[in-house]
Amino acid sequence: MLLEATKARKGRLFQLPGGHVDAEELAAHGEREACRVAAARELVEETGLDMRESMHRLVPVDMEAMGEKGHKLQQSRRRYYRLDINDSDSVQDIMTGPGGSFRGRRLATPLSMEDFRLCLSHEHTGFKFERDGAAAAEAVAQHSGGYNKQAVLLIEGLRDV
Repeated sequence: MLLEATKARKGRLFQLPGGHVDAEELAAHGEREACRVAAARELVEETGLDMRESMHRLVPVDMEAMGEKGHKLQQSRRRYYRLDINDSDSVQDIMTGPGGSFRGRRLATPLSMEDFRLCLSHEHTGFKFERDGAAAAEAVAQHSGGYNKQAVLLIEGLRDV
């Protein structure tokens, strides 16, 4: 799943769902589990997909096991997770947050036209499912200084193109 965003300096681009680990998450869970908790939190904030009660579905990717490039990504303090989603994960309602609403949220269907909906945050203008690993890597190349492109290539077992 790739999230579409428009940035002032970069224009239209695609990115992976993600963000930062909060200090409270680190204090409460330790680094390893805090990363998964943060991934679940960011996923629900950005897409409406709520895995907080099903965190076992967020499977950590062992970047260290993927050679030197994987080791460098791990050292950059980035963590990646796999999540297999299915039709029952489709978001049915606009989510509400603390105080009754998340401003700017909207239900969206994918640009790739599958029958699936997400509740996108205000920073995202669309999303698509990209099953081709090389195409997904190229789509996210403009975001994160190329880190996510390299991660997608490694995870999909592809060489840099």
